[in-house]
Amino acid sequence: MRYDQSFIEELKSRNDIVDVISAYCQLEKKGGSYWARCPLPGHLEKTPSFCVNQTGQFYKCFGCGRGGDVISFIEEVESLNYVEAVEFLARRAGMEIPESDAESEEKTRLAAQSKETRLKILKETALFYVDNIRSEKGKPYADYVLKRGFDKKVFNTFGLGASLDYRTLPKYLLRKGFSYKDMLAAGVVTYNEDKKEYYDFEAERLIVPIIDSYNNVIAFGGRVIVKTDFAKYKNTRETSIFVKNRTLYNINNLKKLKREKGVIPFVIMAEGYMDVIALYSAGFRNVVA
Repeated sequence: MRYDQSFIEELKSRNDIVDVISAYCQLEKKGGSYWARCPLPGHLEKTPSFCVNQTGQFYKCFGCGRGGDVISFIEEVESLNYVEAVEFLARRAGMEIPESDAESEEKTRLAAQSKETRLKILKETALFYVDNIRSEKGKPYADYVLKRGFDKKVFNTFGLGASLDYRTLPKYLLRKGFSYKDMLAAGVVTYNEDKKEYYDFEAERLIVPIIDSYNNVIAFGGRVIVKTDFAKYKNTRETSIFVKNRTLYNINNLKKLKREKGVIPFVIMAEGYMDVIALYSAGFRNVVA
């Protein structure tokens, strides 16, 4: 999608590059520029080589070689494409996105509508699982969490839930007005070709919702609580919303911590979501997986 140059210029003027980047790292002014340890993904450094020029509204890392304007920075640090980065900055500045030609606008509208439907399904599924774990039938799953030494607070902090069987979820979502096609697209159900039946993808597991930085449920992790011959852990298959290698578990709580503290000097990277919950319960809130 192409944007009018005047819109892009206004977008940049209302998103000062120093203000934007300071939300991701601690900038220190030296002379006419600002310096920090590089906040870009994949680059760890001890000596600051990341430079931000406020006058020119650009950045340059002399360590990893990357540089650009405020839009390219958001593309890099938030793992977004150009259009998504523009939308991100427009929301930040309270700006409306200008309309494009009718055909592109219709495609954008349909894509947004489809995404919104899938996010609604994922949210409704998360609430369904939460209700399950609070029920009498869900008690074994709740007990499993408590037996691992976790505090009761983790149920609310991480939205833990339970899938009690294979068939109830798809029937529940169908009653809510969602189609099987959209359930499949959201990744919450699977289809059995032999039996011609739709099943809960995470059936009979403790459920850990995976939430993005905008507080949207985008996937689920499931763990069996009894000994089995199959894998203990199972993630939602990748969808248009959930791309595993571009997703950090607990990023939503980390961003909340950042808003509270202003600056987080370091982040602990754990292997999986149960490790995150354990560390968080022990007081280490600056953790992701």
